[in-house]
Amino acid sequence: MQRRPSQRSDEAPDPDRIRQARDDLLAQGVLARPEPTRAVPEVIERSWRRCVSEAVPTAPASIRYSSAVALDPRLREAAAPVLERLGEHLADVRVAMFLSNERGEIVLRRAHEPGQRTVLDRASAAEGFDFSEPSIGTNALGTVIQERRAVLVRGSEHYNDLLEGVTCAGTPIYEPFTRRILGSFSLACVAEDASPLMYAITTDVGRQIETNLTAMLGAREQALIRAYLVADQAGGEPVIVVNERTVFANTAGLPHLTPESHALLWTHLREAPPGRGPVRTRVPLQAGWRDVVVEPVGGGEGEGSAYCVRVLPSPAGGAGEGTTARRPRRAPEASPVHPVPEVHSSVVTAARHGEVVALDGGPGTGKLRTALALLGARDDRPDPLVIDLATAAPGTGWFRTAADALDAGRAVVLRHLQDLAPEEVNRAKAIFERAAGAATVVGTVQLSAAPEPVRDLVAQVATVVELPPLRELRGQIPDLVAGMLAALPAEEARTRFSSDALQALLRWSWPGNLAELRRLVEFVARRHPGATVRAADLPAPLQRAATGRQLSMMENAERDAIVTALRRCDGNRRRAAEVLGIGRTTLYRKMQQHHIAV
Repeated sequence: MQRRPSQRSDEAPDPDRIRQARDDLLAQGVLARPEPTRAVPEVIERSWRRCVSEAVPTAPASIRYSSAVALDPRLREAAAPVLERLGEHLADVRVAMFLSNERGEIVLRRAHEPGQRTVLDRASAAEGFDFSEPSIGTNALGTVIQERRAVLVRGSEHYNDLLEGVTCAGTPIYEPFTRRILGSFSLACVAEDASPLMYAITTDVGRQIETNLTAMLGAREQALIRAYLVADQAGGEPVIVVNERTVFANTAGLPHLTPESHALLWTHLREAPPGRGPVRTRVPLQAGWRDVVVEPVGGGEGEGSAYCVRVLPSPAGGAGEGTTARRPRRAPEASPVHPVPEVHSSVVTAARHGEVVALDGGPGTGKLRTALALLGARDDRPDPLVIDLATAAPGTGWFRTAADALDAGRAVVLRHLQDLAPEEVNRAKAIFERAAGAATVVGTVQLSAAPEPVRDLVAQVATVVELPPLRELRGQIPDLVAGMLAALPAEEARTRFSSDALQALLRWSWPGNLAELRRLVEFVARRHPGATVRAADLPAPLQRAATGRQLSMMENAERDAIVTALRRCDGNRRRAAEVLGIGRTTLYRKMQQHHIAV
C-alpha cells in the first residue's frame, strides 16, 4: 500500500493533478474514495470534503465583509510585539502576515510589497473579510481553526480558485490552560516564492504569542485555572472555580452561574470565608441556596483569593433540606407590588382583607411606587390620586379633593404622613375611615420621624407594612437591576451589568435606597445603551466600593492616572505603560490591585 504524502512534504505539488483531484471530488461527492496515488495531503482532502458537504463555491461571487470584526483584546496585545519584531525581519521579503479572530475573520494584514498587496486584494485577503472555511474554503486561517493544528496550503491546494497563486502557512493560537482557540496566524506569499521555512516560522510565532498570553495572566488566574483542571478530573459533578473577576465551570456547573449569581457567590465567599480545607456549607447560586463543598485555592495574595466549589446533589424531589430555592419569576402581568416577596405578600394580603395600608420606610425605599403598584393593579380603575401632605397647604383643600376622589371611585395615596400638621390629623383619619373595607387609600410614612399624633393615627386606622432599606436587600440587587432595566426603552433595556459591576453595587451602602439604585441604573443605561456595563463605567464612588476599602489620596491619584492612560491609548496596555513610564508587568499588577478592567 502506498503512503500518501505528508502535510509538510517539500516535494513541489503538481497543480494540474491537485486541481483534477478537487474537481473529481466535486463531481463524485463527499462519499467518493480517494485514489491511493493522489498527491493530496490528508489534511487538505479533509478540508475539501468539508467544503463540498457545505456547498462552498470554488469561485464565490463575493466574500462576507464587515468593518467591525473584533479580536480578543488579550490576543491583540499579546500578538502586537511578536508581529512587530517579525515585520522588521520580513520588511524586505515578499511575505504577508495575517491575524484572524476565532471565527476566521481577518483582523490584521501586513503586506509591504505593492504587487503582493494587489494579488491579495484581488482575492479579498484583507482586513474585515471572512476567511473561515465555510466562507472561502481551504485556507491557512480558517482551516487551522477547523483542524486545531498548523497547516500548510500550497497554491492549488486552496479550494478557492482566487487563492491558487498563493501559498500559506497557518497556526491556531490557543488560550493558556483552557486550550480555547482565540484566533489564527498565517504567513502568505506568491506560490513561486514559497519557502519550507514558512511552516516552522508560523508555528514559532504562534507559540510566542501564547507565551505572551500566559505571561499576561497573574498568579491568581494561573492558580485558578490549574485548580479547575485538577478539580474537573473527578468527572460528572458540578465544579465551579471562582475568584473576584474570573470563573471556570464544567458543563455540569454552568447552569448554576450567571453574571448575577457570580456576583452574589463571590460576595458571599468574600464576606463569609469557609476557612482552611474542604468545608461543607451553603452558598447562593442561580437557582437559590445550595449545599456545596468549598475549598480555598492558593496562588494569590493572601489566603482565600479563590475558591473551588463542588455542588452537592439535591435530595430527590426538591431543593434539599435547609435550602431555600428562589421563587419563580412572576410573569409581567402579575408583577409584584414590591420586589421583596415577604413585603409583597403582606401588602397584598392586607388589601385583600380591605384594610388601610400604611407603608413605613426611610426616604427612597419605594413607598410611593409600592402604593401606586397596589392601587393601580386593576385596569378598570383610574390612576390613583397622590396628595403630598408635605406640600399641601393647611386647611380643607386637600381633604375635599381626597373625599371627592373617593366618592368618584378613585383611589388615593396620602404621601408623607409624618409631615401632617396636628390640626390635620382628624381630617386624615376621616379619609382613612371612609376607605375602610375597600382598600382604596394607602398612606406612606416614615414613622421614626413622625410626631406622636401621627404615630397614634397610623396605629388606630392602618396595617403597617415596613419597607426595608436597600442595604438589607443586597441579595435582591441583581434582580432589582434586571427589573429596572426591563422597564426602560428598548435599546436601554438591552443593557446588562457585568459581575464586577454588580459586585460594586453589592458593596455600596445605598443611603438613597431603591431611588438611588433606580437613578444609577437609568444613568448608566442612557450612557451605555445595549452594552455590558463594567465596574469602570460606574460613578467614581461605586468604583472605589469595588475594591472593598477606601483608597488613600495617593492610591486614588494612581488609579485615575492609569485609567486616563488606558483611555488615551484605546485600552492598549503596552502603550499605556510607556505613557505612564512603568513596565507592563507593573501596570498589570496595579490594574489588578485597583480592579481596573480594559
